[in-house]
Amino acid sequence: MELNVFKIRGIDRALSRSVRMELIKALYASRLSMAIGAALGCATAITLDYYCQSLWIYGTGTLLVLCGIFRVVSFGLFTPGSDSTSMRRWEILYETGALCYAGLLGLLTFLVLVQSHDPRLHMMMGILATGYGAGAAGRNTGKPFIAIGQLVLCCGPLALGLMVVAWPVYLLVGVSTLLFMLVVTDITLLTYQTVLKAFTDRQDKRDLAEVYEKLSRTDPLTGIDNRGSLRDTLERFLRGGAGRVAILWLDLDRFKQINDTLGHGAGDEVLRHVAMRIGELAPKALSIARFGGDEFILAVLVDDDDHAVRMAEAVREAVARPIAERLSFRDVTASIGIAVSSRGISADDLLRHADVALYESKAKGRDRVTLFNPEMERRLIDRQHIEHDLKLAIAGNQLQLYFQPIVQMHTKRVESFEALLRWQHPVRGDIPPSTFIPIAENIGLIQELTKWVLQAACDTAHDWPDDISVAVNISASLLKGRELPGLVVDALMATGLAPGRLELEITESAIVEENPNTTVLLEGLQKLGIRVSLDDFGTGYSSLSYLCRYSFDRLKIDRSFISSAEYKREARAVVEGISSLAKSLNLSVVAEGIETGQQQEYITQLGIAAAQGYYFARPMPRAKIEDYLLTTPNGTRRRPGTAAVVTPLRVVHQNVA
Repeated sequence: MELNVFKIRGIDRALSRSVRMELIKALYASRLSMAIGAALGCATAITLDYYCQSLWIYGTGTLLVLCGIFRVVSFGLFTPGSDSTSMRRWEILYETGALCYAGLLGLLTFLVLVQSHDPRLHMMMGILATGYGAGAAGRNTGKPFIAIGQLVLCCGPLALGLMVVAWPVYLLVGVSTLLFMLVVTDITLLTYQTVLKAFTDRQDKRDLAEVYEKLSRTDPLTGIDNRGSLRDTLERFLRGGAGRVAILWLDLDRFKQINDTLGHGAGDEVLRHVAMRIGELAPKALSIARFGGDEFILAVLVDDDDHAVRMAEAVREAVARPIAERLSFRDVTASIGIAVSSRGISADDLLRHADVALYESKAKGRDRVTLFNPEMERRLIDRQHIEHDLKLAIAGNQLQLYFQPIVQMHTKRVESFEALLRWQHPVRGDIPPSTFIPIAENIGLIQELTKWVLQAACDTAHDWPDDISVAVNISASLLKGRELPGLVVDALMATGLAPGRLELEITESAIVEENPNTTVLLEGLQKLGIRVSLDDFGTGYSSLSYLCRYSFDRLKIDRSFISSAEYKREARAVVEGISSLAKSLNLSVVAEGIETGQQQEYITQLGIAAAQGYYFARPMPRAKIEDYLLTTPNGTRRRPGTAAVVTPLRVVHQNVA
């Protein structure tokens, strides 16, 4: 970088604000040197007044003393600020004082040279002027305009005065003074270049450190806090104990579908919009952080639990507003868990409580707000124990299959058995499938569990008469992947069971979300000859569109309608409506939960073909099935030979896998 006197001002003004502030602070760094300079100026003025007896020298010396005092006082009052306006005022004040002092010293030197004939005073002022000029240049290197200005103002009059006196030696010293000024100016510019580079490099490092610090505490996608920043803020606030803080832990429902169907770019846009909306809703929050993936945490001061719940509901409603209709973001919802601080609670415990409450929100069906209570944590710990024990039970082959018959109404013959999974825990006793099947789905064991059930069910059915089939319930999670056809075909081939003797039962909840893969999967299984039934029809999510979208072989009417049909007109209407609808669609119907003779007569009158329930038999282990069949019309027929597995099974397997 080439520097010259004429470019100094422009270069100085082009510096970054932070570098200019550092240079201005450096001007006021050494107060001691300023005090010593002012004291020397005062002593010089007194000495000259004593020896010269000149009004010009006296007046100039007095102004020099006053200027020195003013500069010392300004140094004492200097307080570094952060705003540009304040720093600029201090810079002007320093510059004015420095140039005035140098100018007065130069004028005093010139007056002594031309009015006094005492060589001793001439030598004193020459030494003082050159010394001050060199010292000022070195001290103010960070501001070369001031440094060179002081040099010229104090040494220029010295050189001029020496030439005015015109003594030969004085002429030589005057020329030397001019050369001295040129040399010091050049050195000042070179030194300024070095100082400027040092200040700039240091500031660049500071700026870079600030950038890294910000990045380390900020989520790069949304620009809000990350988990580290959130934790620091939370710990600092809880230590202060200045109020109650609520943690609102938010998780977007079914966010993976947005990424899968619209792409990750659309998913990122959703996350940015959610972060923006939370920020608009709670501008004074302690922290708004993205905790990873599609999870956000809002830490906010609240008055009580009700206040926290109201805030969470407002957040949930804000997230649910349409984000971008052109991208079909109309169904973005959020589950929220809330935890409110109490005296002495740690940041980790508060976050854990909010996480437990969030888990409860999602377990209850999503798109809801849940406030933490200790019972939730107890249930979660209990669930974790069940998860651990379930893994051991599957690995140790501790689960059992029970079978409940499905009976034809007009012949009273058993047409099939439904395989029901049972888990007899050594400590907890009987744990129902409604408890451990969702756990198996969440921890990734459902595929292994289904494989075992299919193998065991098909192997058991292989020993039954050929006209009796087996029905196996299929988890909703398996309909979203491609593993199910392979599991089914492997079980059939391993056991030799004919495909027509296997029935897969799908619950309505498994097909609520429209998935093209489900249609292809079910149709492929039916091509094998496997029957597919819709279980628990009429509960919760019922829609006639399912019957048009998927090809089922039969419907199973949920037990809740059968049990209440005797005394509820609405239940009878549902049962009769399903029966009539099934006949129109050429679907067979199974009535679940038959427990009395009256219920049997009722469904028989409706023309329902088959039934299942305690009235016929309770679920039984494999060992008791043969004895049970001897007590039914099936027992009058002996079991013929096992049907061979047909070759097309392998071909269809390749088509559906």
